[in-house]
Amino acid sequence: MFCGKKCSLFCLFMSIWGTIQLLLMGMSYSLNSVSMIETLPLKETYKSLQQFRTECDHLNRTLALRCYVAAIIYALFALCSYICFCTRKRQANMQKIQPKSEKALLQKNRFT
Repeated sequence: MFCGKKCSLFCLFMSIWGTIQLLLMGMSYSLNSVSMIETLPLKETYKSLQQFRTECDHLNRTLALRCYVAAIIYALFALCSYICFCTRKRQANMQKIQPKSEKALLQKNRFT
């Protein structure tokens, strides 16, 4: 398909790691985690505390949705990497099996 066995295995692990990280970040944004407030693109000043809270809630929902969408994309890439890895592994196994059977046929033909 796209790459070799080692490259697809590396991409698979990186995609799984990225998916988990993005899901955790999305959960943090969904729960309005205070530790993630520094990553919000907030204005410098607000007229009231209610306006600040409303803006934070809206930005948290938006960023959580973005993290979930990115996690889905990473999961799809992990699926593609897994399919590529399995395909390459199957091809390697077929190449290992095929020469042995051809050698056995050649040896049988010599003795008969």
